[in-house]
Order: sequence, then structure tokens, then C-alpha cells
Amino acid sequence: MLQHDAGSLTQNLADALAQRIICGELVGGTALREVAITDAYQVSRSSVREALLLLQRRYLVDIFPRRGAQVRILTAQNVQDLYDLSTELYILLGTLLTQRWQTQGQLLPFLEVRRAMQLSVQKNDVEGFVKHCFAVVDVAAPIVNNLYLQQALANIIPAVSRTYYLAFKQRCPEMAQLTRIFDQLLVAVQARQPEDIRVLLQSYAQTNCQLALRALPREC
Repeated sequence: MLQHDAGSLTQNLADALAQRIICGELVGGTALREVAITDAYQVSRSSVREALLLLQRRYLVDIFPRRGAQVRILTAQNVQDLYDLSTELYILLGTLLTQRWQTQGQLLPFLEVRRAMQLSVQKNDVEGFVKHCFAVVDVAAPIVNNLYLQQALANIIPAVSRTYYLAFKQRCPEMAQLTRIFDQLLVAVQARQPEDIRVLLQSYAQTNCQLALRALPREC
């Protein structure tokens, strides 16, 4: 049972359902019945409705008139569209980071994220690794200080996390490859080389998108 004030209760419920979708426990097309969720989590119907609206905003759920909510079905087209948009957002984040960091101390949290990623690789912990990948955004946010970009990333990251999970479950060695690219990205940030960031992120996004696309039949 989730026990918090009304606002955080909705957020926690949305996060709990999102994680089940991201990890593949709730596959594309699964109906999300308000009554069943209410009973399972011991929350009100209004909290469930608000949580489902949050998940719709995060591109994890579709809500249809008279049919209710269901987990969004991943198709080749929406995966490709997702990567086209998210890659440009990450490039913008990296570019602004190269321009706005001022002290080496501001970059130290990125090393902590890198260590957490490496530990997940050693444990073959896909779920933990995916979470650490996107912790980078939280670390970068105070330095970049762009609320609009931060909100756009917050909405799209859950859907991208879902594709990462699909890809890494198919090819765990790709997690180690991403840590190496992360090292190169840190070097580019320190050297204030935004063009290197663009090249690295575009190349990796293309590779990961293809891995996710190949994994789609297991999702459907």
C-alpha cells in the first residue's frame, strides 16, 4: 500500500506502474483497469486516473474514449520517432553542459554515476543500469539550468528507458559499451567539445535504436 499525501501518492503510483512497464512486466496492449489498480495498491480511483494521465504524458500509456487505458504498444515507427527526438534533447543537454559548467567539482557527481553504471554492468543488473543511465540528467540539470529542457526530458525518459531495457536484455554486453561512450562524453564535456558530443550520441543512439527494434517481437 502506498502511503503519502495526495500529490506524492499519485506520483508514487505512476512511478510504480511505470517501472512495471519499463521492465516488461506489463507488455504493450495490456489493459490498465482502474478497479484492479485501486484494489492492488489500495488507492482511490481519482489517484489512479491522475497516475494514468501522468503515464500518458510519459508516452507509456494510451487512453481511449470508452475503452480506458492500456500500455502503449511499441512499434518500429514510434521507437524510431522516440530516438529521433530524444537524441536531439540529449545533444542539447550535453551542449549546454559544455558551455555552463564552471568548476571541476560540478563534474564529480558524473563520476559517481559512472561508478554506479559500472557496478551494474558487473552484476548484469539491467534494471539498475538503466536507472543510472538517466541519473545523468538529474546531475546535469542544476548546471544546465533549463527548466523547459528538464521537463521535456522528464516526460520522454520513461519511454526511452523502456527501449533501453529491451535492448540490454537482448545484448547485455552493450551496457559495457555505453559506459565507454559515457567516458568519452565526459572527456568531451571537460574539453568543451560539443561537436564530439553530437557525434558520440548520434552514433550510439542509432546502434541502440536498432537493438530495440530487433527486440520488438518479444514485446508484442
